[in-house]
Amino acid sequence: MTGSPTTSTHVLHAALIPAPALVDERRTLYRLAAEMFSPGTELSDNFADHPIVRYEIGKALAGHGDVDPALLIQVATMGVRDAGVLVASDPTAAEVLEAPLRIVAPPGVRPEPLTEADGERFESALHIIEEGVRLLEKFAPDMAEDLLAHVSMLAVLKRETSGGLVSASSRYVPGIVLIDEPTLPMEVAEALVHEGAHEKFFDLAIAREFLDESAEDADYFETSWSHAQWPLEQTFAAWHAYSCLAQFNLSVGSEQIGPDSLLVKARERADEIGEWLLKHESDLRADARWLLRGLAGDTVELRGEAAAQSQVDGVTLSSEISDDRHFCLLPDVRHKRAASGRVAVGRAARPPLVFWLDEDASWTLDQWRIDGEAKTLGQMLARAAEEWQVDPVTAAVRLRAALGSLLDFSIVGLLEEH
Repeated sequence: MTGSPTTSTHVLHAALIPAPALVDERRTLYRLAAEMFSPGTELSDNFADHPIVRYEIGKALAGHGDVDPALLIQVATMGVRDAGVLVASDPTAAEVLEAPLRIVAPPGVRPEPLTEADGERFESALHIIEEGVRLLEKFAPDMAEDLLAHVSMLAVLKRETSGGLVSASSRYVPGIVLIDEPTLPMEVAEALVHEGAHEKFFDLAIAREFLDESAEDADYFETSWSHAQWPLEQTFAAWHAYSCLAQFNLSVGSEQIGPDSLLVKARERADEIGEWLLKHESDLRADARWLLRGLAGDTVELRGEAAAQSQVDGVTLSSEISDDRHFCLLPDVRHKRAASGRVAVGRAARPPLVFWLDEDASWTLDQWRIDGEAKTLGQMLARAAEEWQVDPVTAAVRLRAALGSLLDFSIVGLLEEH
């Protein structure tokens, strides 16, 4: 796996799922979670995108407390300035952004955000950020559109407090990018590619088939340049970011780069990590393997075609799913449909369970939205064959598989026969 990839990162991302659709799926998941914790809560796009709102909902999903709608409103009113990306500007930013500042801080360091309270110093940084966004859009417009869709906020750290932290982001507080106080626009452009790639990955990881719980037990990757050891999730995230940086580096020409730039090292590091990932791809799920192979230069089929095939192959059919058995939607199930047609489902447990259904299971669950009545496979079969545009035999196999998965996840139940 050497040399430049044959397909651009933004092209492969879009083939997997276009950025607007991915953002919508992510918002759908957070909206579902918010409604589960606080019935009646409706998140606007701005609320659903806000990094601290997402952090609070993520904490609750992990079993650490509930969601307080009043707190969400409070954090979402923090002032920002538009510099091509939204920049935290409120004098209260240090308090509101406590979580990401703490999580990304090097040991013994307490970063402080630069805000409007710092007057001309903040305005100067804001101007450099604007120029950095323009550079990114000039050199790599498609990449800018692809990655910036996932950057909800940027916070600038005062240089004397950052501990040398060039740029950072965290999957625990997705959507926010933290950068050291910039001196060059190119530093900003590079940071937005680097951390924007991470933010893209965070959204892909929660909406698509990338990693599962077994990733925590997979082998660690050791870097040749620092001998740091990374778990699989961090390894994949780093490979993805270096791949984006390597592509960006091909576009920047003679533009002056920052002293801490990784651009000239990106291709070599992406290749090193990519070769290791290819040897460990059995630890990755389908979409992660597809993206890995696509950037490695392998010929890959469209994910939609592969997904449709996977819904039929290798399924285990339950003997309980006969044509005349009645199924009902269980009462503790909540679900929300994304614009893509995929359905996020939640179950009221402690902590709650939230997950995505595949396309066939999403369609099947949607049948209860029509009237909520108990249904049999036989009642749904004709509609499935017509809407899926397949023959009745294929439709029956896919519908049985979908009902089987809904039974396994305790989303639907069988009515007792009398």
